[in-house]
Amino acid sequence: MDSAVERSLADVLRSSRVRLGITQGRTADLLGTRQSNVSAYEQGALLPGTDVAGRIRALANLATDSAYPRTSIGTLPAHAACLRKDLKAGRGPEVLIRRIIQASDDFASLTDTADRNLFLTRPATTGDRRYDALLAGLAVHLCRQAGLERTPDWTREPDRYLSRIWWFGAAEDIPALRARVLQESPSSMRARGVMFSARELESV
Repeated sequence: MDSAVERSLADVLRSSRVRLGITQGRTADLLGTRQSNVSAYEQGALLPGTDVAGRIRALANLATDSAYPRTSIGTLPAHAACLRKDLKAGRGPEVLIRRIIQASDDFASLTDTADRNLFLTRPATTGDRRYDALLAGLAVHLCRQAGLERTPDWTREPDRYLSRIWWFGAAEDIPALRARVLQESPSSMRARGVMFSARELESV
């Protein structure tokens, strides 16, 4: 990538952040990266990868009355980054399911197309292919619930599908629950090998 493109991305990021009135820390949260990276991107000292560059362009499309500067709503890349930290720290399923519920609730509160587009940008891996597949299935499920005609291209990538069925939650250890979970799993989850009851997405 040439220096003109690098400079352009740096300018786009900085001007978008200033226009929206958000800090580098909040910007980092939305992009699913670190504040130090945002600072380096803006200075042109670090070139964002393809995925982050896509998120920056989606950020640039936000209107000044976007929900993101006014609330703590996260994006799917932000939730994926949190899941990665939780998994690395060995957090239990009760913490992980809260992250997934929060992602679902965050998307449900968005109505603007640009806000939704930023939310749905390609997240980095969680470090666990099962959760990568789950997030892809979740993204498709949320789009269908919202009546959107298109779903993100990244949700159809091969590494967003499991080769073996994964029973999320108690059904993993209690086979008697599997018939119910199978029935309640959104088709977007089942297609990726994730057996995940839609009831799990209900806020608690």
